[in-house]
Amino acid sequence: MTINKQLTILMLLISLFSIIVVTSAFKIADAARFHQLNSQHFNHVIELSELISRYPNAIPDTATLKKVVQKIQDQPEACIELPSKIDRFFMRMINTESIITICKYDIKIADDLLESIRLFEQGLISPATMKSDLNEGYKKFRINSIEFIVPVNKLADFIVTTSTMVTVVLSVVFFLMALTIAKAILKVVEKMEKTKSALMISEKKNRLLAHKDSLTELPNRNALDKKINHNILMCGDKKFAVFFIDLDRFKDVNDTRGHAQGDKLLNIIAKRLFKAMSDNDAVFRFGGDEFVAIVNFSTDTHEVEHIAANIIKVIAEPIALEDSEVHVTASIGISVYPNNADDAESLVKYADTAMYKAKKEGKNQYLFYQDLFSKDHARRLSYESQLRSAIDKDQLHIAYQPVVNLNNYTTQGTEALLRWQLDPDTFVSPEVFIPIAEYSGQIIEIGEWVLRNACRQNKLWRDSGASKLNIAVNVSPYQLFNPNFPKLVQSILAEFDIPPHCLDLEITESMTVSDNDVFLKTLNELSEMGVRLLMDDFGTGYSCLSYLRQLPFDVLKIDKSFVSDYDTIASTIISMGKQFDMKIIAEGVETQHSLAMLQQQKCDFAQGYFFQRPVLAEQIDIFKIYNDIKNA
Repeated sequence: MTINKQLTILMLLISLFSIIVVTSAFKIADAARFHQLNSQHFNHVIELSELISRYPNAIPDTATLKKVVQKIQDQPEACIELPSKIDRFFMRMINTESIITICKYDIKIADDLLESIRLFEQGLISPATMKSDLNEGYKKFRINSIEFIVPVNKLADFIVTTSTMVTVVLSVVFFLMALTIAKAILKVVEKMEKTKSALMISEKKNRLLAHKDSLTELPNRNALDKKINHNILMCGDKKFAVFFIDLDRFKDVNDTRGHAQGDKLLNIIAKRLFKAMSDNDAVFRFGGDEFVAIVNFSTDTHEVEHIAANIIKVIAEPIALEDSEVHVTASIGISVYPNNADDAESLVKYADTAMYKAKKEGKNQYLFYQDLFSKDHARRLSYESQLRSAIDKDQLHIAYQPVVNLNNYTTQGTEALLRWQLDPDTFVSPEVFIPIAEYSGQIIEIGEWVLRNACRQNKLWRDSGASKLNIAVNVSPYQLFNPNFPKLVQSILAEFDIPPHCLDLEITESMTVSDNDVFLKTLNELSEMGVRLLMDDFGTGYSCLSYLRQLPFDVLKIDKSFVSDYDTIASTIISMGKQFDMKIIAEGVETQHSLAMLQQQKCDFAQGYFFQRPVLAEQIDIFKIYNDIKNA
C-alpha cells in the first residue's frame, strides 16, 4: 500500500476518532443531565414533603401545591425529550429503557395529583381524600427518583466503557498506522538520499564528460571554446591557427567493418594527432570523425603549412584493423587569428567552411579560409537580400517529421522544420540561412510565419481526428528576447483554437545560459501559459544541472550526435531527465540498434530517419502506428 493511501486511511481514522470522541462527550453529558434532572426532581419532591408536613391537619394553599407538582413534572418531561431514536435503540439493547418508563409514570402521577387538586378546589373531593392523595403522590415520586438512579448509572457506565474501549482500540490502530507510515517515509527518505547521491555523482561525471570526449579521452568541443578564448586573451601580438580536421570516407569504414572497428580507428587517429602537436598546441575531438587543433605560431604561416602537411601525412599512415591495413586520409580547413576572426565561434566556423571546400576539391589536403572569404561573403549578402522576399515569393515551406511515442508506437506529434527553396534547383540549408536571418533581423518575421503556419496545419490535423497531436516549433533567441513574444504565441493559439499544452517550443541548450531578464521572463510566461518548453540539442552545450532546476523546461531532447552510436552521455541524460520528472525525446534515430538501446533506457519519445524523413504535410500519416518497428 502506498504512503498516500496509508495517509488517507489514517486521516479517515482520525476523523472517525474525532466523531466518536465528540459523540461520547455529548452522550456522557446526556447521562449527567439525567442525573441532574433526577436530582432536581428529588429536591422538588422534598419540597412537596415539607409543604405537606407544614400543614398536618389542613390542606396547603392549592396554588402553591400546583406550582410544586408542576416543577416535579417538568423533570420527567425533559428526560423523555432528551434521548434520540438511536439513544433509545441502545437503551433497549442494554435494558435501560426503564428510564423512559419511570419518567412517563412520574408524569402520570403528577397529572393525577393535579387533577385531584382541581377537584378539591371545586369541592368535589373532601380534605381527607386530598390529604391522602398528596401523601400517596409524594411516596410514588420518591420511589421513582430512587428507582431512576439504577438504569441511569447503567447507561452512563455503558457509554463510558464503550467510549474508552473504542478510544483505546483506535489509539492502538493510530499508533500502528503511524509506525507503518513512519517506516515508509524513512524508506522514501533513504531512497531520496541515494538518488541525491547518485545525482551528485552523475553531475560530477557529467561535468567531466562535458569537457572530455568519452571515446578518445581528448578534450571535447566545450573545452575547445574555452581554449580558444584563453588563447585570444593571452596571445598578445602572437597568432594562432585553428585546424578543422575531417576524415575522408570514414563512413565507409563504419559501414564495412562496423562501429567497433570505426571507434578503434578514431582512437588511433586521436593518439596520432596528440603526438603530432607540440607542447603549446592542443587537439580536440569535435564530434564524429571531426577533430580540431589549435596551433600557435609567430608570424610566418609557413609554420602552419608545415604542421598541416605533417598531420595529413600522419593520418595517411596505414592502420591495422582485424589483421588488415586500412588507409584513411583527411581534409583540413584552417582559419587564423586575428586575420580571419577574433572570436572562437567564427574561427571554428571559418575553419569548418575551409575544410568543406578542401573536401569538395579533392580531399586529402588543407586549405586556408582566406582563399574563400570574399566568395562566401558575397554569397551571404546575396542570400540576405533574397531572403527578404522569400515569404512573398512563396519560397519558404515547412517539412514535418513525426515524433513517436515509444510506449505505444503512435505518432505523438510532429516537428515543424523550415525549408527554403530559392529556385527549382536550389535548396538553401537552414544551417546557412537561419544565421543570416538572425543577423539581419528577419528571423522575427520568419519565426512568426513558421509558428502561424505550423499551428494552422496542426489545427487541420486536429479537426481530422488527431485531437491530441502536438506540434513542435524551433524558436530563435531573438524571438525570446522580444517581450511581446508570449502575447504573439497566445494570440496564434487562440486563432487556431489549439490548447497551449499541444504546442512545443524547442529552445537550443546553449541559449538557456543567458541571464537576460527578458529571456527568463519570456520563458516563465510561456510556461505559465501552459506551453511545453523543450530543451533542444541537450548535451552539446554546457550540460549543467543547475539551470535544469531553475528554468521551466518540460522535455529534454537528446542531440542526435549521442544517439547514432548511443554513447554513455545518452543514458546519463535519460537518467537525469527522469530524476527531474522530465520527458525525454531522442532525435536522429537511424538504426534498430539505437532504438533498442533507447527502449532499454525507457526513453519516452523518438524521431529520426528510422521512422520517417521530414516531408510535406500531405505526405505524413499522423495516425500511423509503427507496429512493424515495435515487433522488429
